[in-house]
Amino acid sequence: MSCGSSKSMANGTELILSSTLHPFELSKTMYEYHLWIELSESTEESDCGQLDSKVESLRAIVRDKLNCKPNDCIVHVNYSKVFQCSGGANHRGTDHDKLLDVLQRLVELLPGSHGLVYWSDDECTGNAVFDGYKVLVVARGEVHERLDPFLSPRKPVVED
Repeated sequence: MSCGSSKSMANGTELILSSTLHPFELSKTMYEYHLWIELSESTEESDCGQLDSKVESLRAIVRDKLNCKPNDCIVHVNYSKVFQCSGGANHRGTDHDKLLDVLQRLVELLPGSHGLVYWSDDECTGNAVFDGYKVLVVARGEVHERLDPFLSPRKPVVED
């Protein structure tokens, strides 16, 4: 690889790769996530009569599994209930698995929910190829992982 190369992404964007990047020089926080999900019981109706009790169950799961901010991370926004928080650690440890557990429970409880979780871990294998955020897409009762086309690669898009 010379000074840099590029890789075409499935969504038509082009990922620019640089041979000068070292995979462990990405961020001050080694593992981080930023989450935004609008909560809904179904894809047709956000509240089918059990939304409040299901949200309380989700709150208990989040309190038990995640160390995130704000502490009460389910809020009302314009007649919707939104789960939004951020978390991070020096090393991922079991934090990411716990996040995935929470998301799995969320889509089981509230399959109409939709939103995004941006996450990165500078200790992941493969960072030399993709130096950026990964995105967990929550929609229609499923969670899918994608590569971020907007804030990645971290260098030079958001960091020097």
